[in-house]
Amino acid sequence: MRVHSFRFLVGSLLLALAAASPLAAQEATLQGTWTLDVKASQNVPEAQKGVDLQIALKDVQLSITRLVGEKVVGEPMVAILDGATRPQEIGGQRATVSAKWLKPGTSFEYLVTMMQQGSVFATKQSIVTEVSPSGGTMTRKYVIRLARETQERLLVYRRK
Repeated sequence: MRVHSFRFLVGSLLLALAAASPLAAQEATLQGTWTLDVKASQNVPEAQKGVDLQIALKDVQLSITRLVGEKVVGEPMVAILDGATRPQEIGGQRATVSAKWLKPGTSFEYLVTMMQQGSVFATKQSIVTEVSPSGGTMTRKYVIRLARETQERLLVYRRK
């Protein structure tokens, strides 16, 4: 009788784990609303503090909307994740951008090149955005190059 109860318990546990696995895998997506974890981040610009990100994805088009509370701030950033280089206006300035999936649905790279006012050098910015396997944490790693100067930044977000 104990063997039968043990088999039932093990079978139930395996069934529960099998059902939970697809749910956990579905959570590991960039889509959703994310809150900045300032303490876990490095070199956070003041303009990013208190700003949530809402990410939506449709085919290869990804959009990031900045939110303060429930209010949208500025225009959404739209990236076409196909690896092609295209002109785009960012913050009122002309830029060249390209974006591509590193791991579809969970990680992408966004590259921006733009001239800065009063400089003969272009600023190049690489942003790698990645969601954790659990789906609860997203990181955005920035490398910003201007002439011979390089700045790095790590922003850590938690799913809201």
